[in-house]
Amino acid sequence: PATSKRCVGEQFPDDALGKWTFQQRDYEASGKGNKVRVTVKDPKKKLLFSTSLVDDTLAEFPFTTKVPGLHKACLENRHSKPQRVALSVSQGFAVKEYGKFVDQHVGPITKQLDDAMGMLNEIATEMDMSLTREEHERDAAAESEARLATMGYASVAVLIGLSLWQIIYLRRFFRSKKLL
Repeated sequence: PATSKRCVGEQFPDDALGKWTFQQRDYEASGKGNKVRVTVKDPKKKLLFSTSLVDDTLAEFPFTTKVPGLHKACLENRHSKPQRVALSVSQGFAVKEYGKFVDQHVGPITKQLDDAMGMLNEIATEMDMSLTREEHERDAAAESEARLATMGYASVAVLIGLSLWQIIYLRRFFRSKKLL
């Protein structure tokens, strides 16, 4: 929409390659500067990248994550009309670009081996992350179970205490009224 700000996020693991790509589509020249501003922030809200989109040029931001978590890209439209922006996010092995270097210096088999090693490393990293998440969730579940058990024992103790008090109180009451 016109004069608005929209943000999207992507989860990145620690020390991972990432790349955000932005391109303004159907650009309408208004004659007064750049109307779409792009910012990328890490999970600690630290500004990693900021630029204005110019015409239909491509803005790329490749980076290596220092902090794991949700990285956000915000697009701020300062134009009076809605603007379209193409956004793509890549991470891990998909970011690796060889370009002309591969054609000149590295053979196709070496490139395939390097690609395979990169994919295997990415899979191993992802499996390690999932094991870490599973361990964290298991610890949280055990802690919750202990809290629930404590609350259950406490509520039973309170109920027993209240029922004993009620029995004693009613017995005294009825004896004082000489009904018992």
